[in-house]
Amino acid sequence: MVNLLNGMAKEQLIKGLGTILLGLALVSCGDTDGAPEDLVGTAATGAATSGTVYAIDATGVEISTAINADGYFRFDARGMTAPFILKSVADNGTDPDLYSYAEGTDVTANITPMSNLALFIVNGNADPAPLYDSWTSTFGNITVAALTDVQAMINANLSMQYTAFGFDPLVFDFIGVGFSANSTGFDGLLDAMTVDPVAGSILFAGFTTPLTLNPAIDITGYDIGGDSVAVSGAYSMAVEMVVDTVSLGSSQLAINLPASSVPTKTDSQIVEDMFITFYGATGTIVINTPPVVTVEIDAATLIETTIAVLDATITTPDPDSAVINYVATYTYVQNP
Repeated sequence: MVNLLNGMAKEQLIKGLGTILLGLALVSCGDTDGAPEDLVGTAATGAATSGTVYAIDATGVEISTAINADGYFRFDARGMTAPFILKSVADNGTDPDLYSYAEGTDVTANITPMSNLALFIVNGNADPAPLYDSWTSTFGNITVAALTDVQAMINANLSMQYTAFGFDPLVFDFIGVGFSANSTGFDGLLDAMTVDPVAGSILFAGFTTPLTLNPAIDITGYDIGGDSVAVSGAYSMAVEMVVDTVSLGSSQLAINLPASSVPTKTDSQIVEDMFITFYGATGTIVINTPPVVTVEIDAATLIETTIAVLDATITTPDPDSAVINYVATYTYVQNP
């Protein structure tokens, strides 16, 4: 599982910058003098997109580049004028075009179903394709502040799903944080979801009912792109996973959960939902034992610890079908 502070994401970004220094293929436009002004990202729907990324600047200049096998792309945008709208076009001719936004250069601008959803919503719940085609006259309609608020709204609606994958919904920037299309971390979350921008809903693997976004959800305290900070009285959470009696160790998933995200003895559904969210794309899940919750309070410090233990079986699909037993122990500790 992924550490909350997104070490893997940072590592992938470092690798991406290293790749730039090695000089992967790029398409540049305009003045080629001076230092590169990079526009980079990953184009993926879970699997890396096989195709081409296009970008248009505020003056209507369009550039394009092929997407690498791992989903990574890079432009040198020297001589171009921000802001940019980006589009990924799949080679198969059937996958829908996806869109994203960059306020300047030397930034990451991932192109995923999540970025496309954000552009759809910030564009007045309308297809971003006409926005792309008329960018020179419409770019002023899209502001960083408005897009950030939309990201915060999406994050708030997906707080449980983010926690399952080890991301802090208060700060995670799904457009601006680099990642690799390798089915782990954020890409694992993309693998587990099917996004319907028109319906404003997301269906997660393992569930039969899509999650409908609440556009009026409270986003107080959200700071997209900021740092995760443990708040006194909130909860940190870690999980230990034992697979077929072998412990995979413990991973911290959260440091700032509200009390409403902590299971109780009478309501442990959130634990079951997190487990299914994380593993739903791997096979058919059977919950053998609903989460058993215990609560301990340290007499000296009055610090509260909640422990939830879940037993489940996952049957992976053919051709190498297997039945695997999981015992997941989620430990919630109230921050001092």
